[in-house]
Amino acid sequence: MSTLTATGALPKARPDAPDAVARRRRRATVARKLLSAAPKAAAGLEWDALDTAPAWLALPDTELMVLARQVGAVVCASNMRLWIDGARLAAARAALGAPFMQALLALPEAELLPRNVAPCPMIDGAEQVAAQLRSTGLAVLLASLASGSLRRAAGAALGTQASSMAQVLAHSLVARAQKLGAPRAPRASAAKSPAGVNA
Repeated sequence: MSTLTATGALPKARPDAPDAVARRRRRATVARKLLSAAPKAAAGLEWDALDTAPAWLALPDTELMVLARQVGAVVCASNMRLWIDGARLAAARAALGAPFMQALLALPEAELLPRNVAPCPMIDGAEQVAAQLRSTGLAVLLASLASGSLRRAAGAALGTQASSMAQVLAHSLVARAQKLGAPRAPRASAAKSPAGVNA
C-alpha cells in the first residue's frame, strides 16, 4: 500500500474504465486538498482510505461550505420553522439558497429530525445563521465518515470535530441535504392539440 506523496501524485496504473478514472480523479483531488490543508494528518493516509472518500470531500471549498450549511439546516429544520422574524429567514435564504430553503420548509413534519435527536445550536440573530448552520453541518459531514485516518485528516483540514451522532444517521442527513439541494427539472406542461385536448 502506498502512502500519499507531498504532491498527491497517483501511482502509475493501466488504463481504466470511465468510472474508475473518475474515482481516481476524485481521490487525487481529495489527497491534494487534505495534504494542502492538513499535511501532518494527511501524510499517513493510504490510497485505500481515499477510495472511501465521499464526493463532497472533493468539492471546492465554496461549494463544500454551502453543503455544510445545508446539512446544518436539515438538522435545525424543526427550529427554523419556528422563526418568524424576517432577518433570520432572509439570512437563511442567503446562506442556503432560496430553492433549498423553500424545499426544506415544505418538508412534511414527519420528515423532520426530532429536536432531541441532534440538538440545533441557539441561533438568536441573523448574523449567527450562516456560521451556526455551517459548523453544525461540518460536524455532521465528518460524522458521516467512518472512524479512522480519513475522518481525522478531514477533521484537521476542516478545523472541526465530528458530531457524536451515529454514522448512519449522519450519512442519511447528508443524503437528505444533497437531495433537497439537487437542481430540479422544470415542469413540462402537457402539449395540447389545437382543439385543446392533451396530445
